[in-house]
Amino acid sequence: MVTLRKLHAVLREELALDPCRIGVQAISGLLPANTLNRVRTVALRALGVRVARTALFAGPVRITGSGSVHEMLSIGPGCHITGPLHIDLTAPVTIGARVYMGYDVMLITADHDVGDPAQRCGPRVFRPIHVGDGVWLGSRVVVLPGVRIGRGAVVAAGAVVVRDVPPYAMVGGVPAKVLRDLAAVDAARARRDRLAAAAWSQVEDAE
Repeated sequence: MVTLRKLHAVLREELALDPCRIGVQAISGLLPANTLNRVRTVALRALGVRVARTALFAGPVRITGSGSVHEMLSIGPGCHITGPLHIDLTAPVTIGARVYMGYDVMLITADHDVGDPAQRCGPRVFRPIHVGDGVWLGSRVVVLPGVRIGRGAVVAAGAVVVRDVPPYAMVGGVPAKVLRDLAAVDAARARRDRLAAAAWSQVEDAE
């Protein structure tokens, strides 16, 4: 006969009753979308999530996985999370400063190795995710385990990111591939701005 102690242990394992996770999902989901963004941030910080004061959440956040929310999730200053956002915390997730995310972004840290023909879904593997400063993740982007997204990168909507993204690159597609070198675009813009400023200075001197 199954004892009550055994039943209690199984229920805790199956339901993953983490008060912090439950609180994050409940509070962030109950507030109306695209309103009370600062209230969400204050509430998440009160629950113990490592979120900078200036980060804003415009929609629900769902956290799954076996890792500690307090220890394995970090979100930097100036971020704007449109939501819904799904974060799997089987391994650590680090989000830098000024990161913008569109609707329905998923950050997944758990996967399976490919098994033998009898069972293709093999042993579980866990790898961290790092999103660098200034990154923009479009709507419905999926970031898979072990990926590092370099600072200043853009990930186009609907992309599935399976490998590291270089800094200042635009990537898109399934799987995501580099579409554009944004560093070259930034350099051209800077040259154009310098030329415009020089031309304007000459006009002022002529007057």
